[in-house]
Amino acid sequence: MAAKEKTLALGADAAALAAETAIAAGRAGRRKERGAAWIFLLRGGSIVAMIAVWWLLTFFFPPSLIPLPSATFSEVISIVSSGQLFAEMGATLRRVGVGFGIAMIVAIPLGILMGTMKNLESFFEPPVILGLTMPGLVWAVMAIMFFGLSETSAYVAVAVSIMPMLAISLWQGTKSIDKDLIDMSTAFHASPWSKIVDVILPQLISHILAAIRYGLGLAWKVVVVVEMFGFSNGVGYQVVRGFNVFSMKQVLAWAITFLIVMIVVEFGAIGWLEAKVTRWRPRMEAWRR
Repeated sequence: MAAKEKTLALGADAAALAAETAIAAGRAGRRKERGAAWIFLLRGGSIVAMIAVWWLLTFFFPPSLIPLPSATFSEVISIVSSGQLFAEMGATLRRVGVGFGIAMIVAIPLGILMGTMKNLESFFEPPVILGLTMPGLVWAVMAIMFFGLSETSAYVAVAVSIMPMLAISLWQGTKSIDKDLIDMSTAFHASPWSKIVDVILPQLISHILAAIRYGLGLAWKVVVVVEMFGFSNGVGYQVVRGFNVFSMKQVLAWAITFLIVMIVVEFGAIGWLEAKVTRWRPRMEAWRR
């Protein structure tokens, strides 16, 4: 009888513990949803505040300098509905993507080698630092002078401009890798491929994602400058067209479409990639308020 009562008591305790766990999980889920909603509201409020400031400035400047937000967004809708956006933005995205891909192919192994081998670090450090200090405009001009107004000049200008930044980010990230983990993998006779995939790359994920963000931010600027020099398509070309007819509305409309695409890339593609590859890391945000 006593054993039966003890079993019933244990069952009741287990059921109570399961119920408490379910309640706690539900509360955590609701807190997470409220936190996501609050972040969305803050970001939306920031955009609304910027548009409000823009609208207030229209009272102090003529429409030729600062058009009304409503007129500018109507121009954005016209650009999208005409199909012009997809053709022009597609050309710009292609140039950014190819140039960025070339830069990543070179910068990732270069940065890792500089962070692991002292001799290579000493040899490549001067050209990488000098390349970082060179303005993107200079690289754009040099690429156009060398390759002419061709797709190759855009690819080269983007790749050469962002490659030093990417290499430095990965170089410093590789130097900060936990050496104890490398020694542990050696002690367990891990293969070179296992060391790279299971030990080195997981520790470089944050640096690679940061390099992607910085690199894409600079690549957009460089490719628009290249397109401004005489290309017949692309966002930069359309901005110059607006400048030539002194249409601030057209310039701002193309700039807004450009920013929308950047937001989609940042919070959509890169944000999704970051969440996907960093799921294994614990969230250490206790100090953030």
